[in-house]
Order: sequence, then structure tokens, then C-alpha cells
Amino acid sequence: MRYLKVLALVILFFVSMVFFIQNTPELSKEVTLSMALLDFKFTSQPLPYYLLILVAFCAGSFICLFYFMADKIRLSGQLRTCRTKMSNLEQEVNSLRNLPLDEKNYPSADESDDKS
Repeated sequence: MRYLKVLALVILFFVSMVFFIQNTPELSKEVTLSMALLDFKFTSQPLPYYLLILVAFCAGSFICLFYFMADKIRLSGQLRTCRTKMSNLEQEVNSLRNLPLDEKNYPSADESDDKS
């Protein structure tokens, strides 16, 4: 399975590089971003498209990284709680196994004495 993941990443990298090489003139064109909100107006310097794509990719990667790290931390806490609970239940089962057996505790023992 690990080899398939590496192969998929290599193919993705190869396709990305081909895309960027074949579209260099279009991706080098500059765009000016602007935003107007109420009385505030923001206008950026002219930026090439490839820079916007790269920044968006990096931002998405970091957002995914933080999301999965938070999820891993949450699941680690749940796993620790479940392991503690499992350990307590195993101790309880072991303590119940070690109880001495008394025939008076079982109703079937009383019935067999009455029939004889």
C-alpha cells in the first residue's frame, strides 16, 4: 500500500510539473487583486497567477495539516480513555473469576439435591 501512495504522489508531481511547464506564459500573466468593503478599499500589487496558485496550495496544505493534527490529538484522547476503561473492566473480570465457588449460590444445585 505504501508503494501505491508513493506512486500516486510521483504521478501527481509529474502532472503538476507538466501543467506548469506547458502553461508558463499564461501563468506568468499578472493580476491585480482588489477588495472594497464599506469605505475600505484594498488593491494589491500586480501578482503572477502562479504565485496565487502556490499561495493557495500552501494555505490549503497548512489548513489540512492543522485539521488532521487536531483530529489525531482528539482521537488519542479517546483511545487513552477507552484503554483505561478496558483495563478497569479486565480487572473486574479477573476479580470475578477468582471468587470462590459456593454451591449455595446456584439455584440448580438446590434443585438437584431435592430430586435425589
